Amino acid sequence: MTAGNDESSSGTSGRKAVIGVVVVAFLASATTAMLAFTASHSAREADAKGLAADTADLRGVLSEWQAQVDEAGRAAAGDRATVLGRLVERGEALSSWKPRTPCGQEARDNLRKAMEVRVLILREGGSDRNPDEAGVLATTLRQCEAQRGRDVDI
Repeated sequence: MTAGNDESSSGTSGRKAVIGVVVVAFLASATTAMLAFTASHSAREADAKGLAADTADLRGVLSEWQAQVDEAGRAAAGDRATVLGRLVERGEALSSWKPRTPCGQEARDNLRKAMEVRVLILREGGSDRNPDEAGVLATTLRQCEAQRGRDVDI
């Protein structure tokens, strides 16, 4: 009879060990999921704040740029080279600006390209097909907003 009791207690302790392992694995899995969710949430909040700051900076740059473009349009022929030089410098300054988010970087690069096109057109004497720097910036930021969070999986 002792042999039967040994087998019974051995089977019971084996089941307890398996249950213990399953419980520990479940708790580890649940903890990992909670940590991932928390990290994802924090990353989304930081990205949203960074994008808001990037957007404000880029809109400020655009506002200054538009004022300089207006000045270039009113400049006398002799002053045109100086004014265009300032526009080029403004574009170069934008290149050195460090965005906080990948979206900010994309928006900066697209705005910079539109600014370069504007300078080229102004150097050639103007055109009916002027680039829309504000539209380029707005479109890029709108696309970024629509795609935000799609790269985060839980």
